[in-house]
Amino acid sequence: MTDLDTLIAQTPSSRAEGLDGLEDGVWNRVAQTQARARERRLRVTALCVAAGIGGVAGGVSAPAADQGRSELTVFSPRMAATPLDMRSVLG
Repeated sequence: MTDLDTLIAQTPSSRAEGLDGLEDGVWNRVAQTQARARERRLRVTALCVAAGIGGVAGGVSAPAADQGRSELTVFSPRMAATPLDMRSVLG
């Protein structure tokens, strides 16, 4: 058997070499995390702006619905949302 102290003395210390780039690596990861957060905020902002523009454009350019009664009124979304007892009154 080999003495443990001898084995420890014979192995080169790689711990100092591994710590040389540690701080730079940590700051690189911090910068990457901040860049991802900025990118995420930019995407959410772009999505909100696009939804707002779409809502405004859709509201402005929506055709006016004809409120006249026709024989197809039974199949309208308004009629589907009314209670059953009111349908006979409305037509």
